[in-house]
Amino acid sequence: MTEQHQKYDHLFSNIKPNAIGGIKIFGRNDGYRKPQKYDEVTNLENKIWAGLYQNQEWQLDRYACREYLLGIKTLPIPRDRFPSFNDISSLIENSTGWSLFPAAGFLDEELFFDLNASRQFPVTDIVRQSPRFDEKYAGQTIQNDQGYTPEPDIFHDIQGHVPFLMNKDYARFLADMGKLGYALIKDEKDLGSELVSHNLKRLQNFAWWTYEFGLVKNHGETDRFRRKPNDVDIEIYGAGIISSHDETRNVVQCAKGESSRSKFLPFDIEEIVMTRFDYSDIQDRYFVVESMQELYKSFYEHRDLFWYNGNN
Repeated sequence: MTEQHQKYDHLFSNIKPNAIGGIKIFGRNDGYRKPQKYDEVTNLENKIWAGLYQNQEWQLDRYACREYLLGIKTLPIPRDRFPSFNDISSLIENSTGWSLFPAAGFLDEELFFDLNASRQFPVTDIVRQSPRFDEKYAGQTIQNDQGYTPEPDIFHDIQGHVPFLMNKDYARFLADMGKLGYALIKDEKDLGSELVSHNLKRLQNFAWWTYEFGLVKNHGETDRFRRKPNDVDIEIYGAGIISSHDETRNVVQCAKGESSRSKFLPFDIEEIVMTRFDYSDIQDRYFVVESMQELYKSFYEHRDLFWYNGNN
């Protein structure tokens, strides 16, 4: 894990100890592939899913970005029961060449980037507040409520991330991030373990502040896809916000000036890659990009930021 190497951590800002917050992480030596047994989904799990979906759908309809809204409208993601990985995966594959990879939970960097590089997105079949979730973390203290959990559960994976995989530009961007991450792990430039770890942290930072907790400016063009017009200056594209009622509410309240808990910062890739984060709480900042195309452009034009060699 990247946390084992800290030689260059002093270069970062917002350093957070124990950033992974007790989350169980699966590697190649673990049973990381876990096919969905759809017939074994319980009524309680379906009820939890329905509660999460219906509690969040009106917020997302009003504040999520265009790419998300178009994706969610074209996929068979039910509002009242667990989604079927097979049903969703086939449609995504036909659209962008991606498929869903059923995983036991949070995967380590090598597994995650390797899968993404081959256009496979890991998704877990476990849902927050369920007996299976409680069993997985028996004896540990980890936040586990309807509004937020640091564990990437099925609601985060399917409801938060998967709709974006129907968009060709986003799908290419995510696959190329996977290829970059895997190249870093394999140390293709012979930088050594400390620099590999440091550069992976840079990539993790970028992923966190963009496709997990990123915001994009609202130019009014998405309102035609909504039931009710967006009444703030931003739209949400980060899956960590989309899958969290509490995080979404925090974003909207801050955007309306009703709360000062979190600040909005202009998108700056150099600042983003050097800013660490914490899984365990509502974010204290969000970076706002001008457009999704600007996000992609910035990544492709600044990939050298992820190959720091220890000089300067």
